[in-house]
Amino acid sequence: MNRTATGTAAVILAFSLASCSASELTPPPEDGGTFESVGDLKEAVESAGLACPELVVDSPPSKFAASSASCGEFTYLAIYTDDVYLESQLDLWRPGGQRAVNIGKNWTAVSEDPDLIQRSLGGSVLHTGP
Repeated sequence: MNRTATGTAAVILAFSLASCSASELTPPPEDGGTFESVGDLKEAVESAGLACPELVVDSPPSKFAASSASCGEFTYLAIYTDDVYLESQLDLWRPGGQRAVNIGKNWTAVSEDPDLIQRSLGGSVLHTGP
């Protein structure tokens, strides 16, 4: 390999490494952002490190959700069309004793590890029960 090719390869490698480290350092959106579907939310939750081997979509969705699904016994995901429906769902859960619910702009995730989801996806965690 000549000097020009070696220098070009080094520059490409440096840019590649810089772009990887920059994306890894990007914090999640403070408000948790939005998701188009429970499938998209499932992918994000899995990227956070939570297992979701099989997404079982509710038909019809839960009372206030545009779409909802479960990933096993302890993980439940939902997408909402607007703030009113999301708030109505949270009002229903607050006295009901859900242990913890991750909340984004248009989504909720109930799981055994809300801190893991919050670190990756942002948003807030509502603790409602023991």
